[in-house]
Amino acid sequence: MKKSFKVISAFLFGAMLVSSLIITSCKEDETSPDPNAGKTDPSTIAPTNLVAYFPFEDNGTDKISAITPSNTATTTGTFATGRRGKAFQGATDKNSGLLYTLPTDSKLKTLKAFSFSVWLKQIPNTLETTDAPEQMVFHLDGKGDWIWGNLFLLQHRNWPEGATEKEQNYAEMDCYFWKDDAIAWKGQRGSGWYVDVTAPQWRLITCTYDNVTSTFHSYVNGVHVTAFDGTEYMGVNRWQADGETTPLGDLKFNSPEKFAIGAWCDRLAGTALEADAWASPFKGLIDELRIYDRALTDTEVKALYDAEITWVE
Repeated sequence: MKKSFKVISAFLFGAMLVSSLIITSCKEDETSPDPNAGKTDPSTIAPTNLVAYFPFEDNGTDKISAITPSNTATTTGTFATGRRGKAFQGATDKNSGLLYTLPTDSKLKTLKAFSFSVWLKQIPNTLETTDAPEQMVFHLDGKGDWIWGNLFLLQHRNWPEGATEKEQNYAEMDCYFWKDDAIAWKGQRGSGWYVDVTAPQWRLITCTYDNVTSTFHSYVNGVHVTAFDGTEYMGVNRWQADGETTPLGDLKFNSPEKFAIGAWCDRLAGTALEADAWASPFKGLIDELRIYDRALTDTEVKALYDAEITWVE
């Protein structure tokens, strides 16, 4: 009888323990809901057109093609607190930046159109000199025109000394892209648009080129940019030469081999610019760089921004 009592007691204790664990687990589930429930994952925006994605979670690996930087051991850049998770933090040393050797089948080499989206936390302009550096955000190299390469996003030098207080607080951005078989204008610049850098804060920069309509667009935080004076940005339509009405059409890159983030390819590769202080690494923070092989629509750009600012990882 005592033995039976012990067995029954042990059974009841075990059942109570299991019940307790189930109740505790349920409570944890109830108090720890999915922070992304009901939200849009940024990776679901045009997923079949996403050809490169760098989240910078303590490394520079591209999540789409799995390429990794070749200069990790020498770069002086670091990974710091980002817009979401970690971000790449640039530095002033000439070796700052991530350099990649692109595989033969890299889709970055054959872009006919593009979109890119990247979070930047820029350093406010100080306007100490007219020779302030040209800070490279990312750069796809090439042999078409000196060191400009095939595709880049650049933060231009500060406004010249004597500019107004408003002008001193803005950084001019420049998106460059190449069409090797254009009539004359092979290198196209989407410049003349500005970002307020009065104080360091995260902004999502997006640029698109549509090869069907031959139009270029740029956006800040999901909103189409205007010119510095507030008028409509005039750099939208793209032609092959001055006085021509031939649309630019498909892009065609010239000999792309390397890709750099936070620096000029030629400077990191040691082929040029090593002693040129004006060709500067990007000194701020770079996060969530995405590159697509087509132009996102206005609706998709806004949807991507909305997804980016609400998604938690």
